[in-house]
Amino acid sequence: MGFETKRLHKRVSALAEQNNRLRKEIKQLRALIDAPRNLMQFSFDSEYRYITYNQAHFEFIKHSWGVSICPGMNILDIFSSDQDRESARNHFDRVLGGESYILKREYKPRKGETRFYENTYVPVFENGVIVAGSVAAHDITEWSEIEEEGRKYRAIFDKALEGIFRSTAKGRFIEANQEMARILGYKSPEELMESITDISKQLYCDPVERDTVMAILRDQELVKDFETRMFRKDGTSIWVEFNARCEKDDDGHTLYVEGKLTDISTRKENDRRRRQMVQAEKMASLGVLVAGVAHEINNPNSYLTLNLPTLRDVWNDAQEILDEYSDEHGDFVLGGLEYSELREQFPYLLGEMIEGAGRIKDIVSQLKDYSRQDSEDAREFVELNNVVRGALTFVRHKIKKTVRHFELTLPEKSPVVEGNQQRLIQVLMNLIVNSCEAMPAEDSHLSVSVSTSQGEKQKARAMIIVKDNGHGIPQENLRHIEDPFFTTKRDSGGTGLGLSISSSIVKMNNGKLEFLSPPEGGTVAVISLPLYK
Repeated sequence: MGFETKRLHKRVSALAEQNNRLRKEIKQLRALIDAPRNLMQFSFDSEYRYITYNQAHFEFIKHSWGVSICPGMNILDIFSSDQDRESARNHFDRVLGGESYILKREYKPRKGETRFYENTYVPVFENGVIVAGSVAAHDITEWSEIEEEGRKYRAIFDKALEGIFRSTAKGRFIEANQEMARILGYKSPEELMESITDISKQLYCDPVERDTVMAILRDQELVKDFETRMFRKDGTSIWVEFNARCEKDDDGHTLYVEGKLTDISTRKENDRRRRQMVQAEKMASLGVLVAGVAHEINNPNSYLTLNLPTLRDVWNDAQEILDEYSDEHGDFVLGGLEYSELREQFPYLLGEMIEGAGRIKDIVSQLKDYSRQDSEDAREFVELNNVVRGALTFVRHKIKKTVRHFELTLPEKSPVVEGNQQRLIQVLMNLIVNSCEAMPAEDSHLSVSVSTSQGEKQKARAMIIVKDNGHGIPQENLRHIEDPFFTTKRDSGGTGLGLSISSSIVKMNNGKLEFLSPPEGGTVAVISLPLYK
């Protein structure tokens, strides 16, 4: 008996020790469950009665609804609203039916502010059978407020009237809003970000300007009111203005570039029209001045054109008498020159003076015609040979100064077109001046020719062709050369309006202006007009 008692006592001691350990573990587990103040946990049976709950849930129910809960209490009794009770029952039934899910809930207590919780609903199984349900409710009020604030800023970002973007330093979009996509011709920001993988090559009409922007950002971390031309999805170009900044890491490396972009094509077009109007007013004023100067030059030149032929006749009549005098008395001085020399040179001097007076007369006539205030649509039958001669009257000095080899080819019978002669002269002058300014320092060549083309599908056309051996036009610039404000001579005062205006003039005369820049160098400009028969 003594032995059995000892064994039983030992067994009881072991069970007591195990029971103490279990109590300690339960206490620690309970402390662990009660520790989070923003995480509520509770479980319920099939009759919606509390099985367990933590301290956070107890305090939340006490504070929110003024109810002290206890195990065995029906959870639905907490709610004062039939709608809240029905909502809770539906969720409990889903869990007891085997569903596990997460749901965001909004609670409006009697006192205090509305709180937001993320509830996790999980069924509890025992031997494969659902015996209870468990709910863990995490207070996410602060997260929801931040999320709501983020949604507000996102709405501002998406609905902004300016394009807003963020890109990598290497040239790929990270973010873009709807207006950014619209400006560049894309249906959505997602399409824009997927399509543009290299901003420099795919967006910038002049990739060098992207390098300029990045250089400014590296140096100053800010770019303001930068204007450039960009391609849209359909290949057309627009003028944009953007402001950007870069974010750098502690080592000074650029993390990303962000900024805003505005389409200023309309403003640029208005500027172009305004400048054209100013230019037109200047040309009108210049026309009045030129007409006056031409008149003042023409008056004294008339004395020369009228009197020089008479002087030539006098010389011819006096030459016989002077020859006889020379035979009798020998050579003599006349006007500081010996007569024998004067007799050889004077006819040439008179001829050059008469020719010079005639050229002055022609220039004055061209000036008067050029300064005449014709309307924009004034049309007449024009001989292209006369257009070329008229342009050369004004730019001959420029050609002599810059061109070593000049070739002029005019057909014996000039092709005739219908148009405004003075404006066509203006276009040709601009093309010739551009060629002269692109000439190499040595061995420069320029040719101007007039020809016709008999197309099978198109009507016959007459052409003025200006060809030079200058530095040519890069292929990336060729398609934009007639765009308003596009210029490669901005540093030397170019405005980018010359060829744009020239193209407009040719189009108004039912023609087209084309440029070719072959790989071997040089430029070919062609004014093509419908041939009049």
